[in-house]
Amino acid sequence: MQLVRSPAFAGLMPETECVETGDGERKYTSKVFPYRDPETLDTVEIGEGIITVGEREQIICTLKSRTFMHAGKRRPKPEGTALLTGLVFCAVPGCGRRMHRVGGSYQCMARRAGNQCIGASALAEAVDQYVSEQFLTKLPALEPGDPLLIAMADRWARRADPQTLVRRDVLTAEIQDEEARLADLEEARYVRGEFSGAAAVERYNRLSERLRGRIEGLRADLNRVPMPSADLTPMLDGLSLREAWADATNEDRRGRLSLALDRVEVSKGVRGQRLIPEQRVRIHWAAPV
Repeated sequence: MQLVRSPAFAGLMPETECVETGDGERKYTSKVFPYRDPETLDTVEIGEGIITVGEREQIICTLKSRTFMHAGKRRPKPEGTALLTGLVFCAVPGCGRRMHRVGGSYQCMARRAGNQCIGASALAEAVDQYVSEQFLTKLPALEPGDPLLIAMADRWARRADPQTLVRRDVLTAEIQDEEARLADLEEARYVRGEFSGAAAVERYNRLSERLRGRIEGLRADLNRVPMPSADLTPMLDGLSLREAWADATNEDRRGRLSLALDRVEVSKGVRGQRLIPEQRVRIHWAAPV
């Protein structure tokens, strides 16, 4: 990866966010801000910088996507070929663990591991057919502006162009930080009365003007970063959707399902009774963030 010098945030002295843990200690997060002079709110520069704060976030995001997160641990098994692998969960109260296909059934892994769960189990083919039909029926019936469509478009965009979404997220976070600074400054003057006298009011005006200018500039930067577009039209046409579904692999189908739903929960049944999906299977559809 090549790092390019950028005039923005050049040489900024970093300030790392920290949070308090339950035992009273401080723990540093991975979020880093440029350090600002408490009097002028100007960024403090030391030497010559190499990358911007936004570029740093993009690099971290890229590295995370390439890093094996299970180093030193038992390597996880590859995802199964079952349709709902990673999406189906046990609905027994107090459990909520993943279910995996074992033979012809989805079974609660907590139960199989000997944990304290009575263990939900359901015929995989019946659950797959029910969830598939609900998906294939629900999408073509959605109206423009439906919350599910908004959530699906956002997930699609994040998959198609993650770097652009990272840039937008970084700018949005910076805007929120600056707005919080401005709100605190206004509270200091109008609520806590910390700015009294002509000199103090002049200082308040100077600081608030800089913050408002900073917020305006960040919003302009955000507007210049286009929101990735997602064409969901093929998924909203009933005939096209069913044709694509019939030709797709379970991996492809699972990818489409994960755009539209968060999880599928299966409750405990009664031994010997036929599975009635409407009674035991609950689909949690995606919602806008």
